[in-house]
Amino acid sequence: MKTIPTLILAFLISSITLAQPGSWRQLGKAGDWRGTMKAVEAMGKIYTIEKSGALYETDPSSGSWRQIGKPDFINTAFLFFSNSSLYTIETSGTLYQVSPVDGTWRRVGKPGDWKGTLAGAVLNNQLYTVETTGRLFVTNLDDGSWKLIGKPDFAATAFLFAANGRLYSIERSGSLYEISADNGTWRQTGKAGAWKATMTGTIMNNNLYTVETSGALYVTDLGSGTWQQLGKLDFAATRFMTGETEKLHTIESSGSLYEISVR
Repeated sequence: MKTIPTLILAFLISSITLAQPGSWRQLGKAGDWRGTMKAVEAMGKIYTIEKSGALYETDPSSGSWRQIGKPDFINTAFLFFSNSSLYTIETSGTLYQVSPVDGTWRRVGKPGDWKGTLAGAVLNNQLYTVETTGRLFVTNLDDGSWKLIGKPDFAATAFLFAANGRLYSIERSGSLYEISADNGTWRQTGKAGAWKATMTGTIMNNNLYTVETSGALYVTDLGSGTWQQLGKLDFAATRFMTGETEKLHTIESSGSLYEISVR
């Protein structure tokens, strides 16, 4: 019988392992993202804002990064991406459009109009936000004009996502809801409380990926609310998770960046 050289066999085994859902590998230099306080992925890049106020662009194919513009973003409370631009809501409640090329920015809308924001998501190039009052708003990102949607039913929102032309929320109770972006009507999906331990999450290919305090990574079918675990309990240190096409990316409390296979 012919034998496979040890090094080739090890390579083949590692390749198979990497291809399994939930397998991961580190990108870039360990700890380089230690100061990250906000993160979003778009256009094949990961954009992060650090505690210093600096904005960075990371190439997830290599882990290399560059600073964008000046450290003007120290007061950022929320970070979004829409239509080739970054958008921030500051702790003052003011909304800004930021160039991902050079970090230049302009205010959008009236100062302080987003002061009570609890959570937000971009759908069809419009920003949807939930306020502490439980009210849901949609904002035109061109001029900052906004309107109220539906009833004030959303004060318990912990996370807000956009997928499949709809909004989805995870409430502090751990229940998942599908919300109409047109009129704010909603329905529960999946088992009540099933997302109670969620620490962070992101949408990729219209599926919801979440990490729980146990370190488990889950993918949820938003149509049915059914979910399955991916890989082992390797993700308890996750603080941020982003995704765009085929790979998830996480930043751990150590500041290290990882790529996670989901197929």
